[in-house]
Amino acid sequence: MEREVFNYIAKIIRDYPTSEMYINRREQELMNKFQEFRDENVGGGRSKNRRDESTERMAISLAEDRRLNNLKRNEEAVRKALQASDEITRDIIYELYLRENCILTLEGIAQKAHLSVAAVKKRRIKFFEKVAEEIGL
Repeated sequence: MEREVFNYIAKIIRDYPTSEMYINRREQELMNKFQEFRDENVGGGRSKNRRDESTERMAISLAEDRRLNNLKRNEEAVRKALQASDEITRDIIYELYLRENCILTLEGIAQKAHLSVAAVKKRRIKFFEKVAEEIGL
């Protein structure tokens, strides 16, 4: 796996615990767009027979927003990869990427899991490949 792809996937995994917050924030940004004050008296007022399509436009913008879809896709990919992994791999990923304050190194995780450092690296690479496959890289 190339270094750039590896680092990109590592960033996605590190953002997984806060991805729900990012998704909610982006949805709120799309639903509550800032509109500068407009004077309604200029131009004769509003038409009374006009259909209100604001809800339809909001639903379309939520469905088609690229950033929102990427956030959801990344969260889903990491979630599926974590569910498909065994307990040792989940522990490795948690200790290296999901924990708020990373305490252990690869050697520490290897000692904790009673594996060699090479075995820990192989499990990590397999997990990254699962995530990359889910994302479509």
